[in-house]
Amino acid sequence: MSEELDQVFVGLVNQSWKHYNEELQNTRMDDLLVGAVIASTVEQGYALIDLNSDGTNHYLRFEWLQTRQRLIFQLQNLSEQLVTAKVLGRRARVTIGYGENVQNTTAVWSALKAEMKSGFLDATEPGVITCDADLTASYIYVQVPLILDLDQYFSDDWKVNYQLLQNHIYATTQALSKYLRGRLSA
Repeated sequence: MSEELDQVFVGLVNQSWKHYNEELQNTRMDDLLVGAVIASTVEQGYALIDLNSDGTNHYLRFEWLQTRQRLIFQLQNLSEQLVTAKVLGRRARVTIGYGENVQNTTAVWSALKAEMKSGFLDATEPGVITCDADLTASYIYVQVPLILDLDQYFSDDWKVNYQLLQNHIYATTQALSKYLRGRLSA
């Protein structure tokens, strides 16, 4: 009887470790996402020039040093609770922005005026491209919010599918670049 109870106890400890590791992995998803975006973007040739966090959102800024093109990211884990992650999957709100250094302020103002006319758009909805400018640094940005399924990038054993993540960042960057150039030439 004592041996049987020992096996029950060992089983409870093993189950507890499994649950503990699930919780731990889920709470570290923010760190994994930030690290994977940094590694993927640097691999594409960009330099990380700024990184900060408000505890919920993580903000990253990269620059292609030769051309001064910039990428900005706002990352937010939508599945911080394990129950949410198990029911809905691991998801993140990811806003990706593309920016260029523009000396022609007339082009910047016309792009921003067109943006102001579309004030009824909900800029937090996925796929809605918005335009913004940092006039002190002479940059104009376009950005798009997306909701990404993190399970497609991260396996349960912490492996990252960098190729897929890089492909998705690159495809989004190319679309935003085309959109920005269209706005600037209009």
